[in-house]
Amino acid sequence: MACKITHRSLRDQQIRFANREAAERYAEIMGGGVENWVFTTVPSVVAEYGWGPYPERAPRTRQLEAVG
Repeated sequence: MACKITHRSLRDQQIRFANREAAERYAEIMGGGVENWVFTTVPSVVAEYGWGPYPERAPRTRQLEAVG
């Protein structure tokens, strides 16, 4: 499940991650420690929209004609 983190002192700063483990790693290494962030579980974009919020960026598939 996706995870959004919000900085405790900079309320406008929010970052979204694919999972909580990635969010915790970012907070620990780049964000000054997990104690500075509020962690919120959010629905996955892929689960909500299939390929994300931009369907035009979805992978394109093409059918190959059989040569015979």
